[in-house]
Amino acid sequence: MSATVAAHPNARAVHQVRFARGATKKLLEGIPADRCCEQPGSCVNHALWIAGHLACTDDWFLKEFGGAAGFALPEKWHTIFGYGSKPTSDTSQYPSYAEVLKAMDERHGAVVRWLESMTAEQMDTPTAENWRNYAPTLGDLGHFAAWHEGYHGGQLATLRRGFGLPSAFG
Repeated sequence: MSATVAAHPNARAVHQVRFARGATKKLLEGIPADRCCEQPGSCVNHALWIAGHLACTDDWFLKEFGGAAGFALPEKWHTIFGYGSKPTSDTSQYPSYAEVLKAMDERHGAVVRWLESMTAEQMDTPTAENWRNYAPTLGDLGHFAAWHEGYHGGQLATLRRGFGLPSAFG
């Protein structure tokens, strides 16, 4: 971390969120668009669903906690990629893989900007009661987001093995 970033009160959370997204992007590399809805072996989720889910989760964080007036992504995306949704192999049910990957990057950038904009006082703001086990304060949300991303990163690593792809990390 640079001295400038390290001086920010939320620097560790921002670093973790960026690191986690970098790992996710490496894991997604090499998964071709024509196979993005496949679930080889015992894979629970496919690459397109995971990418869309991460984009929607970031969008949800910004609406729920970041002060956004509403979702930036279409409501349909939250239905097909949101919490509790189930992936399908029917590609016609989804936006294109390229569109989802672009949204994943854009929403991630918005989350990073939001985390970087927080003051120390804002970071100490308690989250809603139903979120306190996951992230007791707004400042803790970045750490939770990084954990959540890593959880789905494990699924992407399993997908890569199922496709016969090499490790994304050497």
